[in-house]
Amino acid sequence: MKTLLKKLFSDSAAFAVAMFGNKLVALILVPIWFKYLDNEAIWGTTNAYTLILTYLCVLGTDAAMAFYFYDSKNEEERRTYFFNAIFFSVSICVGFGVFTFFAGEPLGILLYASNEYNQLLFIATLATIGAIIIQHVLGYARYSGRVWLFNTFSMAYVIGSNLISVIFVINGFGVMGLFYGQLIGQSLVAIILLFLFRKEFVFKLSKAHISDLIRYGLPLLPTLISFWVLTSVSRPIVLHLSSMENANIMEASIRVAAFIVLITAPFQLAWRPFSMSIKEREDAPEVFGVVARLLLVVGTLSIMLLTFVIEPLYKLYISEADKATGYLYVWPLALGTLFNVLHTVFGVGLLIKKQTKKISRSFMIASIIYFIGVFLTVPSYGIWGAVSMTTVAYLVVIILVYRQNQKVYPVQFHFKAMMIYLTVYLVSMVGISWIQTHQYEYKWVYYMTAIVITILTIFITKLIPVQSLGNIRKILPKLGGKG
Repeated sequence: MKTLLKKLFSDSAAFAVAMFGNKLVALILVPIWFKYLDNEAIWGTTNAYTLILTYLCVLGTDAAMAFYFYDSKNEEERRTYFFNAIFFSVSICVGFGVFTFFAGEPLGILLYASNEYNQLLFIATLATIGAIIIQHVLGYARYSGRVWLFNTFSMAYVIGSNLISVIFVINGFGVMGLFYGQLIGQSLVAIILLFLFRKEFVFKLSKAHISDLIRYGLPLLPTLISFWVLTSVSRPIVLHLSSMENANIMEASIRVAAFIVLITAPFQLAWRPFSMSIKEREDAPEVFGVVARLLLVVGTLSIMLLTFVIEPLYKLYISEADKATGYLYVWPLALGTLFNVLHTVFGVGLLIKKQTKKISRSFMIASIIYFIGVFLTVPSYGIWGAVSMTTVAYLVVIILVYRQNQKVYPVQFHFKAMMIYLTVYLVSMVGISWIQTHQYEYKWVYYMTAIVITILTIFITKLIPVQSLGNIRKILPKLGGKG
């Protein structure tokens, strides 16, 4: 098991290179976006559109490729799946592009309540075509173990698009300029990747292969749409039921809270191929249980430690006085992102057994709870209502997914210990927010108390036994060493 965990940590560390570079550039550019963009709400709304557009075009075929990459009988069959996945997704997105070209004005008025952005949806849709191609090709590179190719083009895709967007934005193109940059950057990277992987395609349209991809991926669509609800619906609700000021503060908090992907994204990229590659091993359930506990502890403690210094860090990036309180809402948003990644570990058996519909049902239930909760709490509690429901909804997801997973693929997650730990952790974090909101003196005393109690809870509940610390140290990758 130590060898397997070390491989997962090593793969995650390798993927972290690209994630760190991408997020570092994103954080550096945050002040520029908020200085030069005339309307952050238009930006957020268009991002929400491109996200749901990607889900509708891909239809879970990227997740299906993660399965069929390992399940294919030979190289030709694998490459046939690869070509058909890209062809299917791009064809749907081209169809959306034609629709937005001819219906740009009424769609713009409907979405933005203005005819000023008639062509924005069309430009964003064209940029999404490039993003979909990149998503599929880099996924294939990831599954085939081409980590550094994945890292190189992930950084070229994200950093290149952002830097091109900056040129347009600072020259007065506003939100349109941001998506012009994405269109140019993503198209260039997509063309280069298609050229590099031209020998990996079997240019053969296959109804059987497309059917396989859709059959596996389509049940995940409700999950993706529910995820979209969880990440996007709070913005218009806060805007309409609270205020424009709170909507702008929340947008800033979401941007800063994205730091957590430095931890979660490398793991998530490594997790899918890793879990599928060891699914037949007898010790796989034991490995999955250890991974879940480690991810929970490392992720939550990282969020807590950052919360201690979040106020000055936040104000370093978001200098506008009208958004100064946004640092208070970073931790529940980040925790929601961590829980979202955890569900892939708690539901690993459902993915292995192709019972993805059960994951979808869990997300649908959570999204309904979230929507109702946000709608009811935002008028009275403002941003706190929205961000609190983010944490609650994702907690519901991992509980429901865990229960379904145990019926088909039992894994010893030490779930009771996890729930006790999370209860203590959440109480501690609420206390930290209270202290920061009222700006009490000697905050560091509470900080130290909170971190000590939280760490003690880990060992008292035996979530991570003390004697296992030595083993964990041995499986961590040696930075600068071989591999």
